[in-house]
Amino acid sequence: MKQRHLAITTGIALVLMALIAGFSMAYAYPKFYQADSLTLLKNNILAQQGLYKSMLLSIVLILILDLLVSYTLYKYFKNDHRRTSRLAGIIRVIYTIVFGIATYSLIKNLDTHALSNEMIVLNFQQFQFIWNGGLLIFGIHILLIAWLMKLHQKIPKILWILTLIAGVSYIVVHLLKLSSSSSTLVTNLEMVLALPMAAGELGLAIWLWIKGGKETRT
Repeated sequence: MKQRHLAITTGIALVLMALIAGFSMAYAYPKFYQADSLTLLKNNILAQQGLYKSMLLSIVLILILDLLVSYTLYKYFKNDHRRTSRLAGIIRVIYTIVFGIATYSLIKNLDTHALSNEMIVLNFQQFQFIWNGGLLIFGIHILLIAWLMKLHQKIPKILWILTLIAGVSYIVVHLLKLSSSSSTLVTNLEMVLALPMAAGELGLAIWLWIKGGKETRT
């Protein structure tokens, strides 16, 4: 596959993931899991089973796209630094596997009638704990991608700097989430870092889609 085709494929896949994640994790997930109403969790799923299944399907699509991007990013950046590109791809695959394992905890809730509300809450908590560990791994992947972006030279400096900040942000936020740190501190920090966390990979996605892999004309 030519560099331009790899760039377009990666860019579109990353944008699709952002859109699908916006639905599944930013819109649908909070409809079910709310810290102040956990006693209603089973009833929420029973009342909105269609939305719950759509959320799970969306997550599966994200997992598939993540595997695709693991490969296309490796192929795109391998000429800049093969070992780093390979390592970044492997780490993203590991993250995807961890995310898949976390998602299984949500899939178990499809048998809603047979589960108590307490068991459903536990499944959600397991999902969050495992996924937070996965996002810590994802942060390391993003740091490696930032380094590859810097080596690539054609990518604007502001984009690899934003991606570097995003990688550090993922690591800091999810280390705190995995520890017993104050939830208020983590929430406030996540709000502050939300923009760079999103801007890094999304900025790369748009650049790849529009300009990535194009031959330089003299």
